[in-house]
Amino acid sequence: MKRASDAYKDYYKNINTAIGGDSRFLWVSDKLLKDVTGKKILDVGCGEGSLLKMLRDKGNQVCGIDASQTGKEACGQKGIACEVVDTSRDRFPFDDDAFDVVLCLETLEHVENPYHCIVEIKRVLKQGGCFIASIPNPKTLHGYIYPGLFDFKNFESFLKLNGFVISRLEWWGQVVMCNRFRRWLLSLKSPLALKAERFIYYLSRKRNSFMRNHAGTPLDWAASLNYVCVNEGKGVNLLEELALETLPQ
Repeated sequence: MKRASDAYKDYYKNINTAIGGDSRFLWVSDKLLKDVTGKKILDVGCGEGSLLKMLRDKGNQVCGIDASQTGKEACGQKGIACEVVDTSRDRFPFDDDAFDVVLCLETLEHVENPYHCIVEIKRVLKQGGCFIASIPNPKTLHGYIYPGLFDFKNFESFLKLNGFVISRLEWWGQVVMCNRFRRWLLSLKSPLALKAERFIYYLSRKRNSFMRNHAGTPLDWAASLNYVCVNEGKGVNLLEELALETLPQ
């Protein structure tokens, strides 16, 4: 089976800035990590390093891991340490309890073995440390290796079962309406269908702007859900717990 480092090797080729602009990372920095300074921070799936650069500029010690060699190179151009790691298989190249904060933003849905990744995150994060995980809304039609895990309630259970206490939830962005219909129109590749798709997209942007300015974005319309968690301890992990619970009598 192909390793993630092969599949994502050129993911950030010729990209040295945040995909889609800085607004998402600025929101994370200003909303989720507003007063965080002087901390050791790891970004799992750090991409080209724009978020880590923002956090470093706030006085934090930062580093990242990513499956992409081109992501590592882009981080290097910003002076940010990054290692290429397959988070489904590899041990993270850090000591136990090495970080105050670990981020994993819209990355776990790309990972073949999310459980291995979560166990490693828990290992390198200090007890009482902050873990922030975000996942895309299924309505964005983002692809998933394990679709059922990323239902919001299932993902919440996954975090709790692995020893994380969810301290708050924040949602960001808005899903474009009629996504399935829009994709179908695009697949037709006709000038009329393309115009119809652009008109629906325009209406969606107007709707989203109105809701954001006057009523707030409902959770169901959010583009991603962000779980801010506390690492409650280093006790028995889920694998060990299940083994103990199911011992033959």
